[in-house]
Amino acid sequence: MGLSTLCVAVCCLCLVSTSEGQNPNKEENKPTGRCSGWEETLSTQLTAPSNFISFLNTNYKILPKLSSGCVMSFNQSANATAVADLMKVLNEVYDDLNPGTRKMVYLWIEKMYSKENGPVVNKEADKEPVKPTGKSGDKPGPDQGKDKSNWITVNVLKLLGRFLLQAPISTIKDIGGNINSSLCSLYSNVTEPFDKFYDLNSAQANVLFQGLQKCNVNITDQKEIAKLGQMACFFAPFTDKLNQSTVNFLMMKLKNCSGDVKNVYQNLMKSRPTDSINADELKNLGDAAVGFSVNQLGNLSKKVIQESLDQLKKINGWSQGQKKALLEKVLDGADTQNATGLKKLGGLVSALDSKALGKLKGSDLLEAFKSQDVAQSADSMQPVQKKSIVRAILKDKSINEALKDLPPALMSELSSQTLKNATDSTLTLDFLDKPIPWNRGQALVIIKTILKNLKTPEDMKKLRDAVTGLTCSNLESMSVDNLRALAANEKMTRDQVRCAAAAYFKALNKKWADLTAVEITQIPPSFLLFLKSFDELMKMPSSTCSSVVSLLAQANPKLLPRSSARRQEILKFIKSCLKLDDTLTLNASQVYNLGLAVCYFDPKDFDNMGTDVFQGAIDKLKDCGKFEGKVKESLASKIIATYGNSSTWTPDVLNQLQSLLSLFNSTQLEKLQTNADIRVVLGNILSQVMKPEGFVAPDLDFTPKMDDVSKAFSKMVLGDQAATPSSKRRKRATAYNCSNVTPPTTDQIQTLNAGCTAFSPAQLQCMSTDTFTNTLYMLASVKGFSMEQLTALTVKALEVYSQKDLVKQISSLKGIVLAFSQDQVKEYLATPDIDMLSAVGESKDWLNPEMQSKAKIIVDNFLKNKTVSNLTSSDLVGMRYFICVLSAEQIGNISNAEYSTAVSNIGKLQCPSDVLTALKNKAISTFGSPDTWSEHVAQDLGTTMAGLTGSEISKLGERVMPFLTPEAVSLIPPAVFKSLSAAQLRSLGTDNFAAVSSAQIAQLDTVKLQALNENSGATNPAYSAGHKISPAFAAITLALTLLTVNLL
Repeated sequence: MGLSTLCVAVCCLCLVSTSEGQNPNKEENKPTGRCSGWEETLSTQLTAPSNFISFLNTNYKILPKLSSGCVMSFNQSANATAVADLMKVLNEVYDDLNPGTRKMVYLWIEKMYSKENGPVVNKEADKEPVKPTGKSGDKPGPDQGKDKSNWITVNVLKLLGRFLLQAPISTIKDIGGNINSSLCSLYSNVTEPFDKFYDLNSAQANVLFQGLQKCNVNITDQKEIAKLGQMACFFAPFTDKLNQSTVNFLMMKLKNCSGDVKNVYQNLMKSRPTDSINADELKNLGDAAVGFSVNQLGNLSKKVIQESLDQLKKINGWSQGQKKALLEKVLDGADTQNATGLKKLGGLVSALDSKALGKLKGSDLLEAFKSQDVAQSADSMQPVQKKSIVRAILKDKSINEALKDLPPALMSELSSQTLKNATDSTLTLDFLDKPIPWNRGQALVIIKTILKNLKTPEDMKKLRDAVTGLTCSNLESMSVDNLRALAANEKMTRDQVRCAAAAYFKALNKKWADLTAVEITQIPPSFLLFLKSFDELMKMPSSTCSSVVSLLAQANPKLLPRSSARRQEILKFIKSCLKLDDTLTLNASQVYNLGLAVCYFDPKDFDNMGTDVFQGAIDKLKDCGKFEGKVKESLASKIIATYGNSSTWTPDVLNQLQSLLSLFNSTQLEKLQTNADIRVVLGNILSQVMKPEGFVAPDLDFTPKMDDVSKAFSKMVLGDQAATPSSKRRKRATAYNCSNVTPPTTDQIQTLNAGCTAFSPAQLQCMSTDTFTNTLYMLASVKGFSMEQLTALTVKALEVYSQKDLVKQISSLKGIVLAFSQDQVKEYLATPDIDMLSAVGESKDWLNPEMQSKAKIIVDNFLKNKTVSNLTSSDLVGMRYFICVLSAEQIGNISNAEYSTAVSNIGKLQCPSDVLTALKNKAISTFGSPDTWSEHVAQDLGTTMAGLTGSEISKLGERVMPFLTPEAVSLIPPAVFKSLSAAQLRSLGTDNFAAVSSAQIAQLDTVKLQALNENSGATNPAYSAGHKISPAFAAITLALTLLTVNLL
């Protein structure tokens, strides 16, 4: 068999679909077993209390570490007074409890109080029990009688406190069924029953409001609003029924809200005229001013805004459009060229353009950032603004001086090259022990500076984000205790966990059979995923292997690629240890103890699982992430078998399923009921699933695909207004007859957000001027609009703004500019500044063939008044994808010094291969020959590394290979990829291995394939046990097989 035959065979396997995979969120670190240590005493005290309050006081600080597994084992016949004492303390530490523990506390109370007798009362000891019970046979008192649907009495409500929010929506709804309900009784007898409901969500607030309305309570009355506590934060639907006095009172209550209440303020302010408001009235509004639309703010006089600036600058929640509207009225009368002027602007500083920020002195900027308002404004700045500030500061301040006062949000724009000049007297462990978002290139430099100071586990815990700078060679020499401390840091990369695991087991220097139970429980769960071999584990006796299963149940499966054969090895070990031949025999307790290991189950495992037991697995399964193929089909079928068809699903079912709704197609989801409760819950679920930023290799993409869920939600919000797919596709700009179109409202756009793609081009073009200007900041940020929809928005923008005003609004239009014609680009971007390029250039779509000519016009216009050699690092950062349309000659003329401090931003761009080659040449002229590049240089260069030739890439040091970015690896041409040596491929790392394509693999010989495959981490990478494998695994496996046959 020749190489050509091999390549054909390998390419055939490129058609194999990607495997099912899962991504849980780590819920808690404690074992999923029962109580241990102080928890055992707590459990015992609940049934036989002795100085229980003293015990709780002694253990108050560690009570937040209470595990859900321990709570699960609590006796359901606990002493009533002990229960009351414990619940009082647990309510005090509620915010610090693990989410799983909160849920289990609620379930414990539910099981205890929904049974006939409830907790045990010792009448001699319990003089005032929270829930008194009579002797056996006694007739229950008025607060006792209950059934399964009516177990939450007023006393139980008081007992639960904040834990009520762990109840299903239906249970919360049931407590407010009528005027004699527990909710009505609680509300009438407790001053502020909802005061501490800080984690209340909109779905829960919605049903509580429904319940209160059955209590003969006028919730729009000021006296009643005073009792609402955190429920006032969800008052938006009722604001139109308030008089001015009550509005003012509600605004005072909103100051106590823990979440975002901008929508409430918007409802309160939307009908309020602003052209007659004076400065005192505006000041008195306080935070409520954030509810004014862009148009309303534009109607305020300059004098009123300038006189109210001290109040306005402190308000959080302004959109960028609102800030710009305010800033226009302020700049005429404000001096922004010094620290005093910046402090006067406060949070509005983030609306200043990068040119203005870059002109300031470093000392003035650092002084201004001592103001909390100014420092917080950095959080909402664009990279070009941040880079301009950092560049200005470093002109006359040293890096050590800058680090002392620079806000954390600006630290990311410090180049690795600059950080090399920071000393360990500045980069102390206490300095690092703060929430600073260091990137990996920076972290590598930091660790090199402070490595000698890393000695104890306490030192390791202070690293936070800087932990990503530890190399495998750093980890290899660490003690077991230090490695264990590092394992608790969730910022550790997969490669670091793998290296740390190898170092840990080497330092432990024991066979599995010789490990004690204590030593096993001390092993960080994540380290088990990267054992060199599972063969030894498979030989463990059942008496000890269960301890390993307990650890695997806690290990985060998303550390393993979705197609990793190690997943199947883990499942095989668990089944062997538990003697689990068939999941049909699993009970609820076993499923609970399996924890996150249920993410490894195959289709047959789910098919055979009982529906009651399957319900117990849902909480873990929804943390697994994305499911595909047969596992997806199996899970969808099992959910329908458990909960019924989607048309019967209640809000409780949706809340249980959460991201598992992604298993269903739009046809199934469109059958959901369309009532308000369902709509609110669905909106909450969508808001919790966040797509990762930047490149993610498909085999490491664990984000559930919620597109069909989003479509179903959009149809619920819009009803008959929802656009059909055909109505979204129009060949060219059309003059729509708006008399036949129902335009979007501001409320609909704000509710849908990214789901605004549901509007047709006609609807977008026919929206009112006010709606367009007030929601432009949101519409311009929507990623999924078609070109026809963007064209409709362009037409609307041309209608709303004059030529002069449209030029000013280019930065606000962002991606909408993609739909500009060539003539419009020439007219409205005739003299673009760097902030315009930054706002518009975020999209990779500028590199599409039909867009490149427009992109080149924009760049040429930008360079009319400056040469490429004069571009600053701020310019290079701000150009974003417009850098990718520069010629090789232009890139060669970029200043090496400016390029070196912008390199990590440029390294995130997916430019065409010829541009990557030009950028690589710039990197060589800046950093020297590739064989001299360090780990942080390779990391910062990012995608530019894909521009290396075969000769150049073969000279990279092995230590550098794990610090190539996965995005760069995915862009390396196959003909260049084959130039990597076996040693280089062996060092590539887990994340980079997942980014390797089948086309790249097809270029490798047997030795290189085997070396590359060592990054998979599995004992037997070819092992699949019916589990579909990824194209990369399939290609490697077949290639190795065919090459072996050929050699024979």
